[in-house]
Amino acid sequence: MRVGRQFTIAVHALIMIAYFSDVRVTSDMVAESVGTNPVTVRNVYAKLKSAELLTVQRGTGFTALARPACEITLWDVYAAVETDSVDEMFKFSDTLSGACPVGGSIRELLLIHLREAVAAMRDVLARTTLEELRYEIEAHHEKGIDLPTIVAWYKEHGFEVVEARSAECFT
Repeated sequence: MRVGRQFTIAVHALIMIAYFSDVRVTSDMVAESVGTNPVTVRNVYAKLKSAELLTVQRGTGFTALARPACEITLWDVYAAVETDSVDEMFKFSDTLSGACPVGGSIRELLLIHLREAVAAMRDVLARTTLEELRYEIEAHHEKGIDLPTIVAWYKEHGFEVVEARSAECFT
């Protein structure tokens, strides 16, 4: 399974907006951080705006999360910029042979398992919010804690035990 760059660019951009909440995060800034063209970022912004994850003010270009970071999951971001259609994610030959027992069965059989894999991916991505990632980056950057240790701690203890940093997320 191959996920396009738009997902990682979208997550990167949204976390920058959450992390630098008092700064006007432009597509140029995101492009510089990601290492891509600002047009690519603006195309991703359009999808995020359409999915109601991002607001962009006309004229000023000011960007903000459309919902609190604790309410936006990685699955929300994925669904905004990528497809979860198994047929789109996994391509089959158009000329499978029905005369062969494998060729006549493989598409239907694999689709059963691939749907299960996509459902598992959805479940895992839906458990992680942008606020968690923002907080993990903050702990890494400001406290010098290595990322694997931070992620392992959250997996063991849960994000809810972290001191509330935002009233709208923890009320």
